[in-house]
Amino acid sequence: MMRSMVTMRSNASIAVLVLLLAAFSSECFASLPSSIKVCSRNDPDIGACITQAVNELRPRLASGKISEGFNIPPMEPLALSTVNMDRGSEFKAQFSELLVSGPSMFKIDDLKVNLDKMIFDFNIFLPKLSFKGKYDLKIKLLVLNIAGVGDLTGVIENNHARVKLMLEKYRKEDGKEYLRVRKLLVRIQVEKGRFDMKDLFRGDPVLSQVGNQFINENSRLFMDELTPGLERSLSETFKGTSNEILQQATLDELFPV
Repeated sequence: MMRSMVTMRSNASIAVLVLLLAAFSSECFASLPSSIKVCSRNDPDIGACITQAVNELRPRLASGKISEGFNIPPMEPLALSTVNMDRGSEFKAQFSELLVSGPSMFKIDDLKVNLDKMIFDFNIFLPKLSFKGKYDLKIKLLVLNIAGVGDLTGVIENNHARVKLMLEKYRKEDGKEYLRVRKLLVRIQVEKGRFDMKDLFRGDPVLSQVGNQFINENSRLFMDELTPGLERSLSETFKGTSNEILQQATLDELFPV
């Protein structure tokens, strides 16, 4: 399977954390929206409970409107921050202003929960992601040097990711226990993808066509170059976003006994 470039910040960043931990607002959790299924930490099958909560809430994630007066950032389209890749003189790339369509169709499975160690381990599957944005790259792919700056569009299909979310407990000045992300690991695979980069080779139409054709014919190599940096970038972004959400509620509010 082809390892991937784009998107497992599929707001599986904000969204999956919202779904997994029910961290929904800065207000008291005593009155969660009725659309939210809260899972007891004593549930013997808490993984199934959380998975059901995901499935019930997923239709509301595209707009981000969970209930009246309670919203999260919408997943359609999903805006991604700038992603920089630098693997030496033979591979430098920057992708910016990225908008991704399709992340709200994600599915999670094989969810393993260890509340004693505060570890959540799960798969995410996205059938199809379409994206557009800006690119600036200078790379060597096999024997061809490819460079350009311009608009980017593309589609990647059958996207899989394995996510391992490791939390830790800590106490605030109020004496209550909270959670924060200690470590986040993301591993991404994509079955197939296609890219269209405008203005490769300073806009030369013939060379630009050749460059795009070469990238798409060797997309596995292209993805392999992009993946390590992307996974690090997504892990860092997801960790920061997750901690912003987690600090809003105590452990007992997130996982009632």
